Amino acid sequence: MTSKRIITALTAVALSSMLLAGCTTTNGPTPTPSTASPTPTATAPTSITGEAPKDEDEAIDKAKATIDLLLATQAQISAAGGTDASAYEAVATGKTLKEFQEDALRISKGPILNADGDSIEGQSKVEGSLVFEPKTAYGQEYEGVENGLVIVPGCLDGSQRKITTADGKPAMENPKPRNEVEFHVIYNAETKTWLVNDRISLGTTC
Repeated sequence: MTSKRIITALTAVALSSMLLAGCTTTNGPTPTPSTASPTPTATAPTSITGEAPKDEDEAIDKAKATIDLLLATQAQISAAGGTDASAYEAVATGKTLKEFQEDALRISKGPILNADGDSIEGQSKVEGSLVFEPKTAYGQEYEGVENGLVIVPGCLDGSQRKITTADGKPAMENPKPRNEVEFHVIYNAETKTWLVNDRISLGTTC
């Protein structure tokens, strides 16, 4: 692999494609020995679904929830070593799906540059999550659905996602981890599911 291709691969991970992540868990109350029944654990949603949006406000709410779910899904996949990226199919499509799948592949197998600039093969360790801070949002018609496309500009913060390469060293980090991006979220009328289908870098920091 040429040095240019290696640097390109790292940049995608560091920006988080840039890619993108934080893993959170919910612990239920501890049962009393011998007497308490197991407490049901709430199941986190794997996708944002429902009927077509009634208005722009509803579409924007669903789009923002979809972006948050995508980043949470990435955090879980990355924390597990990136070996199973199938959960992305429930929350992303098109260009975004491909980018996030490629991020998982880099996490699971490499190569990723470490802080010394060495290209490291093998599985990396990931902690934390990308954080998206929306600034505004607006809906547009998409495949006959009013507000079926929602465009959400904002700031993507990669400073909380930490990667350790397979040699135990920190991965090389983007010196400017906060960048302006624009997420595009679509409503699939056939499956009644919201999906992130694009994320555009606006070329500026935030």
